[in-house]
Amino acid sequence: MKIKLDSKEVKSLLAAIDDLIEIKTLIRQIVPNYELDEELLEKYLFILESLQSKLLPLFSKYLKQHSPILKKKTKQELVKEIKEVIRNYNIIIVSSNSTKKKLKELGIDPRNVIVSGGPILVKNYSKINPNISDKTTQGIKKKSENLIIKLKNFSTQNKEIIFLYDHENFTDKIILEELVEISDLIGKNIISYDIISWKNL
Repeated sequence: MKIKLDSKEVKSLLAAIDDLIEIKTLIRQIVPNYELDEELLEKYLFILESLQSKLLPLFSKYLKQHSPILKKKTKQELVKEIKEVIRNYNIIIVSSNSTKKKLKELGIDPRNVIVSGGPILVKNYSKINPNISDKTTQGIKKKSENLIIKLKNFSTQNKEIIFLYDHENFTDKIILEELVEISDLIGKNIISYDIISWKNL
């Protein structure tokens, strides 16, 4: 069987290698006791988060049939997992209102949940609907700008932000690809976490 890698996947892999080289350089600075001061720890965590955003989509796509991490979980396991994951995050991004409703049912404060309602960046809406009209695009552009401003405000308030996604959801995949650019726009790294599937909740 032959598989052709997508050009974006290749770019993600090469960028991930650059991240690993940065980690290697950082480790060389802290031998032999491997202690990180506050500045180096912040840098180390940023690189790890960058690696996560680049590699998780690939893990989800290519290893979902083989990795024990991606095994099917019970509802109880998923609920516990979600609560543990978001415990240290102030703001949660999801792509749909139905997901926000499920989080509310799990006891998550809906005021801390932001619904994108589609891709966050307007330029990516054509991936969902290639025939989208200019009038509709203008409305989406305003929504996108407001969302970026909101996230930027949270960033200045030093609030931690996490994107909860389902790797089988097409919109979530697009948002996942956007995260590096969005993190640059708001000046704060957004963590992504694959819930595997919301269907069991």
